[in-house]
Amino acid sequence: MKIYFAGPLFTPYVRQFISEHAQILRENNIEPFVPHESFKPVIAPEIIKSLVEQGALKQEELVGQSASDLAIELLRKGRLTREQLGLPPRSAEFIFEKDYEGLVGANAVVALLDGTQVDDGTACEIGIFYGLLREDPSKKGIAGFMTDSRGLRKADQGYGINLFVLGVIEECGRIFGGFQEVLGQLKTWETELEAGL
Repeated sequence: MKIYFAGPLFTPYVRQFISEHAQILRENNIEPFVPHESFKPVIAPEIIKSLVEQGALKQEELVGQSASDLAIELLRKGRLTREQLGLPPRSAEFIFEKDYEGLVGANAVVALLDGTQVDDGTACEIGIFYGLLREDPSKKGIAGFMTDSRGLRKADQGYGINLFVLGVIEECGRIFGGFQEVLGQLKTWETELEAGL
């Protein structure tokens, strides 16, 4: 079974949280598409060498981590540019195409809904997947995942999220407060897929 793991990707904490939960899925033979993991470019060794020679990277910074990971982290922090790393400009078109491929190939979506409102990209991914689901029986549903106590305290009031987004999720899935529950739902959908349902 393939899933698309949607969520806000703009802090290292949330990216790590999503990656850790994607690993749990992998350990349970579920293949996740994780947007921020799919954009991890490999930086050519000659570029890393050139950056060290120019003083843009320090040799001691390379100890204990891959040069590509360090370069990408420095790119996020604004210390390096995509041009310095030999990477093409990141465009809205490129990101849309890559993420849309992930949605088209997925049987389900796990959507991290934490925060004072659902991340706009996550809401868009939920909507796109719902549109695909209506025409494709291999698309099973959307498992909303919330750990934010502000929303969980309001479970009886729609979790405090936009009612349109909530309606889409509830039309083909539900919101869960624990990841084991999410995993259980995914396993149920996986069984349905294997049975041709």
